[in-house]
Amino acid sequence: MNLHLMVRGLIGSINPDISATLKRSTGYTTGTDGTRVPAYTTLTGMIQVQGINNSDLVHVNNLNQAAVLRSVWLHGNWAGVIRTDETGGDLLEFPMVPGGAVKTWKITTVKESWPDWTSVIVALQ
Repeated sequence: MNLHLMVRGLIGSINPDISATLKRSTGYTTGTDGTRVPAYTTLTGMIQVQGINNSDLVHVNNLNQAAVLRSVWLHGNWAGVIRTDETGGDLLEFPMVPGGAVKTWKITTVKESWPDWTSVIVALQ
């Protein structure tokens, strides 16, 4: 039973989903000068953006991050950096405020990961 899907309509009626560009990291390419250039697969989709709650702030403060942060819920399975697997580093592009300029946000923490949706904390880049 997908409880998240059951409550999405109610959440969206209060705080509507917004369109975003989702950039899944596919590793990197190496330039002729030896520098590594990140590579991404780009898609678009709808995301739910909310402020950070108290328990998220406690978790993030333990990581000593000083950044503009948001909680994001999105369809699919997304990741922060997983060094042992050499994966992650996924990016989201969406405005900081409705109607504002599109900004790039990096997934820093995966709060919840399910086969069909993920909850992440993103940091403004």
